[in-house]
Amino acid sequence: MTPHLELRAAGWGPRRGPPVLRDVTVALARGQILGVVGPNGAGKSTLLRLIYRFLQPRWGSVHLDGRDLWAMGPREAACKIAAVLQEQPSDFALTVREIVDLGRAPHRRGFGRDGAQDAAVVSRALARLDLAALADRPFGTMSGGERQRAMVARALAQEPELLVLDEPTNHLDIRHQLELLALLRDLRLTIVLSLHDLNLASAVCDSILLLQDGAVRAQGATAAVLDPATLGPVFGVTVRPERLAPSGRDHLTFHLNPQETSS
Repeated sequence: MTPHLELRAAGWGPRRGPPVLRDVTVALARGQILGVVGPNGAGKSTLLRLIYRFLQPRWGSVHLDGRDLWAMGPREAACKIAAVLQEQPSDFALTVREIVDLGRAPHRRGFGRDGAQDAAVVSRALARLDLAALADRPFGTMSGGERQRAMVARALAQEPELLVLDEPTNHLDIRHQLELLALLRDLRLTIVLSLHDLNLASAVCDSILLLQDGAVRAQGATAAVLDPATLGPVFGVTVRPERLAPSGRDHLTFHLNPQETSS
């Protein structure tokens, strides 16, 4: 069966410099959630930019349903792939509803105005992110967490096949972090997201891609990759699993190595 998303030895770097990311090969079935983790500077955001077609691979290729992303036109790609980035616009003189409505733009032709279907899609997206009561608020007056939820709602209004999220829980309080993770599991979309919080990654991801210095250090089932013996050398810390009661779930704790704390 053809993977829904596939990277074939994909990499990127500036034309006059060393690679930022190299030789990433991964295949993701439709509806699976892939977590991309690793230290700062590991290449996570660069990898996501390849997947949502912001950067064209310098080496290898990225495919959606067996088609090279760069064989698609921009509109077709935008109808299939939505991205939620860490950077949040804050100076738009638009309401939350108008921001979410921007997600419908790839599906429109010319200067076509909103139809009933577009309005219904936008309303559903607002409701799913608990934003219906804030729909007419100016976007620039919203808190960081509210803006983040609006950007996720805009991505859902795009009705994509593939959703890419770069640190989507940034700015969110604990309640909305949990609600967002539950929503992602419920969407049944193919999802690629980067996360710093490895325990959140463990809770939501079917598989994990661990990057270090622009290269893949481990990939596979979540429990296999988020293993203390694998994570410790990559992050330069001691990792210990703890069993939480009463849920019985494993929780990772992180500690500086003794030699790094000695004076």
